[in-house]
Amino acid sequence: MGFLELIRQVFATLRANRLRSALTMFGVTWGIASVMLLSGLATGFSEDSLSGIRSLGKDVVIVWGGRKSLAAGSGRKGDPIRFDEKTNEALAAKAQLFTFSPEVSAWSTEMRAGPRIFNTRMAGVGETYGELRNVIPDNGRWISHRDIKEARRVCVIGNEVRKKLFGEDSNPLHERVLIGGREFLIIGWKSEKKQNSSYYGPDNDVVWIPYTTQLALYDRFWFGNFIFAPNNVDEHELAVTEFKNIVAKVHKFSPEDPEALSLWDTHKSAMETEKVFAAINALMVAIGAITLMIGGLGVMNIMLVSVVERTREIGIRRAIGANAADIVKQFFLECLVITVVAGVGGMFVGWGMIELMNSVQLPEGLPAPILSEKTMLISAGMIGLVTILSGLYPALRAARVDPIQALHHE
Repeated sequence: MGFLELIRQVFATLRANRLRSALTMFGVTWGIASVMLLSGLATGFSEDSLSGIRSLGKDVVIVWGGRKSLAAGSGRKGDPIRFDEKTNEALAAKAQLFTFSPEVSAWSTEMRAGPRIFNTRMAGVGETYGELRNVIPDNGRWISHRDIKEARRVCVIGNEVRKKLFGEDSNPLHERVLIGGREFLIIGWKSEKKQNSSYYGPDNDVVWIPYTTQLALYDRFWFGNFIFAPNNVDEHELAVTEFKNIVAKVHKFSPEDPEALSLWDTHKSAMETEKVFAAINALMVAIGAITLMIGGLGVMNIMLVSVVERTREIGIRRAIGANAADIVKQFFLECLVITVVAGVGGMFVGWGMIELMNSVQLPEGLPAPILSEKTMLISAGMIGLVTILSGLYPALRAARVDPIQALHHE
């Protein structure tokens, strides 16, 4: 029997049992659609969470000073660790594996532009801070080395600051504003930034100035924290160790002191988030797979019924020369056609559901599902698995039918 004739017989069988066939194929179709949708949702949640972490900066580590819990050298247990210019100079001289920036803690300050006044947060930062924290302005420029060296009164503002001071559609570049009663020149502004996590507050609400300016104007002698990122992500742990060693030598504490430094390692946070969502993705796929397996049992059932209904046909085919392999091939190909048609239909349904969700406004906190290559490969693999599991047993059972008994079957 040729392949085209076999296809014709399969569709003839499906037409002869329309309701049963439709329900059987629906199980596979909905199973594949479920796998795609659930996997797409898990991928969407994962990417949204990772995007929120990366909004702080790729692989950055934020470090605050703590207290010495171990006596080391001339350092005394319980002494506070405050980062200062000596810390900054030591890092600048010895850091090889990472790029860093000091940050003077952000605090509330009054800003004025003409008649408009409101309170926002101000942070004194270094020239590398913009790239490390993904706040390079879309308009204008970031704080330069010369701005820091000369302690210039220049600033970069977030989008909310811009809108509150100058209006929704304004471009405040090169405008002068009062920050804490002192005049500053706006050299850049950052457009709206999506941010799911922060440590001093959203970047949209911040005004950044050179850290030297903030130290000079407010008579400060120490920084709130440092941020750094490894030059090579594969050397992340080595970079963290190098940072600890440099700072420990300046402030005379043991690099192994667990309370001397407080670190927020976004690289580790991202890795942990990926592991969590990989597990959630696997669970989602498993739930969809259970639905698909139920559909596969339906396919197996209809194929077993087909074997019983066509027992006499099997006997006649065996009597005129068909061997067991021919029978296996016939029934397995029938199952293949059923599952592939239903499975491909399910992939289109799943794709349509994902596209529909992407086209509408979803509730706050529900990210749009993402149709990834991995999801498509998982779906295709599921179709193949269902075909094998639901088609092989009925095909082998059909091949084991005794030809003599089959010819006498009514």
